[in-house]
Amino acid sequence: MAARFAASIAALFLLTASALAATPVDQSQCSAMKAHHVLNAGAPVACERLAAVRFSYVDFEGRTHDDGIVVVLDAVAPYVDHIFAKLYERRFPIAKALPMEAFEGDDAQSMAADNSSGFNHRVVQGSERLSLHAYGVAIDLNPVENPYLTRDGTAVTVAPPQGAGYLNRRNDRPNKPARAGLAESIVHVFADNGFLVWGGDWDDPIDYQHFDIGRPLAERLAALPPGQAAVVFASAVRAYRDCIARNSDAMSAERRQICVAAPRN
Repeated sequence: MAARFAASIAALFLLTASALAATPVDQSQCSAMKAHHVLNAGAPVACERLAAVRFSYVDFEGRTHDDGIVVVLDAVAPYVDHIFAKLYERRFPIAKALPMEAFEGDDAQSMAADNSSGFNHRVVQGSERLSLHAYGVAIDLNPVENPYLTRDGTAVTVAPPQGAGYLNRRNDRPNKPARAGLAESIVHVFADNGFLVWGGDWDDPIDYQHFDIGRPLAERLAALPPGQAAVVFASAVRAYRDCIARNSDAMSAERRQICVAAPRN
């Protein structure tokens, strides 16, 4: 009971602290999402469960922008705010971050524009399975620098095509400049805020741009009332952070491996 109360207080604190950065999707934006094929009939979450997280970011020329927006599930919004605040603090570059209405809900168009995005009611590419973007609990980051790869025999398809220049993921190559915006350098930032799943860990497809919270937790949060969902997600984040603290003697990458794989309630 005490642990649950503490989690509730933590969740409420985060929601309050992020109130200016994360706001409920209003009727105007909700209508735009429906008109531009981002929110369709049968979506697992409605506008009432979505929040727009607004943030500042630095682009690849070092210029600061104050127009970043990603739409996510209400329960994860405070943590998404923390993620992008941390990326800004680290001067991690982002090409752009526009809601998916700007691309008519077309993921290929968004990727080609190197757009970082969140909510989009769609299926997983090449399947009929609902994407976790449709729950508002997945984020795609810098798709050109972090492309989506699929294999068919010996052939590899790169999406977007201009991401082919980033198939070599090493950033310490002799006589070659470091490349900014690669997801590997900030995987721990997402994990520390509940986005434990990184598509760069997958075998086929490999989705370097993709982060999410995991399907079982996504479905659970969508089924709960907002307040309960916030408490449940706060508890999941705390469990991961506690695991990282318990394994402080391990290397950073090892800590993440241990704690992502750790069982959770």
